Amino acid sequence: MLGHTRHIGFGIAIFLVATLVWAGGEQEAGAGDGTTTLTLARFFGDCDDTTNGVTDVSKATSECEVIQILTNKYNAENDKGIVIERLGGAEWGSYYDGLNTSFAAGDPPDIAVMHGSNLPDYTSRGLIQPIDSYLSDYGIDPTDWTAPARGAVSDDGSVYGVAFDLHAILFHVNVDIFREAGLVDGDGNPILPTSREEFFAQAETIQEETGALYLSTDASQFPFGVRLMFSLVWQQGSDLVSADGTEGTVDTPAAREAADFMVQMFEQGYADPNFNYTASQGAFLSGDAAILFNGTWAVDQYNREAEFEYRAMDFPVLYEEPAVWANSHMWVLPAQRDNAKYEAAMDFLAFLHEHTGDWAAGTGHLAPRVSVLNGDRLQQVPQRSNYADTANIAQLVPSIENWQAVEDILKEEIESTWLTGKAIDAALEDADRRINATLQ
Repeated sequence: MLGHTRHIGFGIAIFLVATLVWAGGEQEAGAGDGTTTLTLARFFGDCDDTTNGVTDVSKATSECEVIQILTNKYNAENDKGIVIERLGGAEWGSYYDGLNTSFAAGDPPDIAVMHGSNLPDYTSRGLIQPIDSYLSDYGIDPTDWTAPARGAVSDDGSVYGVAFDLHAILFHVNVDIFREAGLVDGDGNPILPTSREEFFAQAETIQEETGALYLSTDASQFPFGVRLMFSLVWQQGSDLVSADGTEGTVDTPAAREAADFMVQMFEQGYADPNFNYTASQGAFLSGDAAILFNGTWAVDQYNREAEFEYRAMDFPVLYEEPAVWANSHMWVLPAQRDNAKYEAAMDFLAFLHEHTGDWAAGTGHLAPRVSVLNGDRLQQVPQRSNYADTANIAQLVPSIENWQAVEDILKEEIESTWLTGKAIDAALEDADRRINATLQ
């Protein structure tokens, strides 16, 4: 969830190919006994030791456990002889390398999880099957998807995936620190800033009154700087990539304002530019930071582990327009020629579609379905009502081919302004130049 590592060793790649080929052999072996075995490629980790034989999704405490228990439940309860078999490659950091290797070997999985930001790289090469014609037959109503969720699974007028969630950035708040600094309302709720000026005023107040760091964020490992940059630029009505996805639009007044915001935040000591993901999370959970800039995926962990009053909250509107970085998870069907496999796979995807509420309740992510978001179920889950509006302000990263390379460029150039002292103007100009060369 945090980012993507795009390079793995040759030996690992060969191992992944062998794993996929072996799984394909198992599928053929099962065909004669009345079962249809489908291979499922996913990340979210490996939790077999805690989910073996478990079919009650209420027992899940992590992304991995939710999806594995749902898979167990489907295998145990479907009456069609369909068996879902998870492939290796559970770590998101090397997931797309393994998936690409399987396509190159001509043996892709039957079902795969995918981020919305990665979809165009596969649809543009004809590697993913459009599923528009299957949706109504399997009770999937795309009009029930939120606008961002529907946009994430669509490309060039066709639907290529079943939406599973939106995951967005939140403000994770230590209410005790806000209370000590006098930054709570009459009901004891934290008062978040509504402008750049209020942000820095609050940061100074919290530092003076409590000695705590105002904002903790990963500033050097995963692309959280890019996510903050997008959020601040979108809130000014601008973007970092053109609407048609053909060129960078990084060298703009809005981007310069956002970059200056972040550099000042670090230079004035209100955030630590040397934090990686683990350090930023550790500072927050140890009570040394008032706010942690992190995603929906961490809500339940913090709700369990925080030894202070914890609140997950919508990212604040600091400029003119509400917006916050988001991405999405979906389930896709790699293209093949076996319609029977498509139909069996769609049966499983329809099952997952029906259980998006369980996924949202168990992971902290935002349900992609309006009916689930407006239902009573999630209102009863701790913290969810505190950031419900994120579903309305979430904005997806650009839907373009080669997005990962663009994100890498943005990360390198933006971080250089606080890690190496590179001038903001030079960083933005270089980002545009490099992105344009990538997108041409």
